[in-house]
Amino acid sequence: MIETEDSRNTVSYFAGLSDEVYDVFMDFAVKKEYPKGEILIEHGKKNEFVFFLITGSAKSYNFKDSKQNCLWFAFENDCIATIRTFDDLISQETVELLEDSELIQIKLGDLMTLSNQFTSISSLILQLLKEHILFLEYKLNGLQFMTSVERYDKLIRDYPEVLQRVSLTDIASYLGISRETLSRIRRKITK
Repeated sequence: MIETEDSRNTVSYFAGLSDEVYDVFMDFAVKKEYPKGEILIEHGKKNEFVFFLITGSAKSYNFKDSKQNCLWFAFENDCIATIRTFDDLISQETVELLEDSELIQIKLGDLMTLSNQFTSISSLILQLLKEHILFLEYKLNGLQFMTSVERYDKLIRDYPEVLQRVSLTDIASYLGISRETLSRIRRKITK
């Protein structure tokens, strides 16, 4: 695989890897382009890959009462995986690309093998798990106690690109409000 300097510099997870370890990592990884709408992780199936987003965006969702419930969004420099991937369990969510995207993907088994050989890869995995735990804490303890206006404001402050790259329906779902409520909030804030 021909590796560009661009992907190494774009994905900050790789910053802690020496050139030697990064080269070994990339011997096992594949850089791929996928179209908008591609399903990376499918509900009800096991997922064997961990993805690192170079360009593009994605959403994670599940269904409750036949209604799509957005769980999270990913943008450039984010890792795409589910915690169940790391336990080789069936996924309880779907991850779909929102834009044409370029990713680095590696099989979890290869990543775990590399983690046994290189402490910097073990540190990378630990960082991924730590970020997931912090996100869950943020989502469960932070957002649930905010008003819908406060949740919207926080989302826009944390991810200013979300309005240009994610549908209002998905944003409303992520915030746990109806699209109509989101429209009222946006009108109120822009006045």
